[in-house]
Amino acid sequence: MIKGVEHIAIASFEPRKLAEWYAMQLNFMIILDTGTTLYLQAANGIILEFVHAETHADAPRVRDAGLRHIAFSVDDLDAARSELQGRGVQFADAPIELPGLRLHFFQDPEGNFLHLVERDIPLANETAANEKVGSR
Repeated sequence: MIKGVEHIAIASFEPRKLAEWYAMQLNFMIILDTGTTLYLQAANGIILEFVHAETHADAPRVRDAGLRHIAFSVDDLDAARSELQGRGVQFADAPIELPGLRLHFFQDPEGNFLHLVERDIPLANETAANEKVGSR
């Protein structure tokens, strides 16, 4: 029935400005601009939609209920963080180190939570390996 995630929408009072930030800072490509909505694509094919917001929500924290962050896969967290910092992106205090992965949170200009994630085993590969073990 469901084939996968087609896109993820981000509502903004200035969708063009925010979409351009994602294009400039995070290397997303603008693939469709309808004049009111912009669609950007990451190198791995994931698509983000930037649409005009109609209301202003309270500022959520990273662990509040609901959709809370977008994680960007990187091969080298330190290099990616350094490049983004050179572009003016500010990161949370310190990277989080867990077995097999490292991540570091930051926010886009509108306060949406984002983070870089470096994994020893890509999540999709780890999930597939666990499914094989579970099916035995």
